Amino acid sequence: VIAIRLFTGPMFMKYNARLRQFPAALVAALKGNGFVTTIHAVVSAIIKLSRTWKIPYDRKVYRGLGGMLLPQKFWDEDAFGCRGGVELGIMSTT
Repeated sequence: VIAIRLFTGPMFMKYNARLRQFPAALVAALKGNGFVTTIHAVVSAIIKLSRTWKIPYDRKVYRGLGGMLLPQKFWDEDAFGCRGGVELGIMSTT
């Protein structure tokens, strides 16, 4: 519970910086702290919560990208019929 509460506050910036290795200034400020146990607890909590509530199949989930333009390959299906991208950090959506 503590880990998920920390993630919902300003600590999410540090956790995501660790996972994404970006932005460089924030990663350097972590001084090697990987937050391994806390990130593990956050992921575990997200998995447990996902078992209690399912997103409806027809629900669309949006992620703000702040002025970024996604490349065409993001929208085109690959050989497996998939499209989109991979988020290296813990992604928040609307």
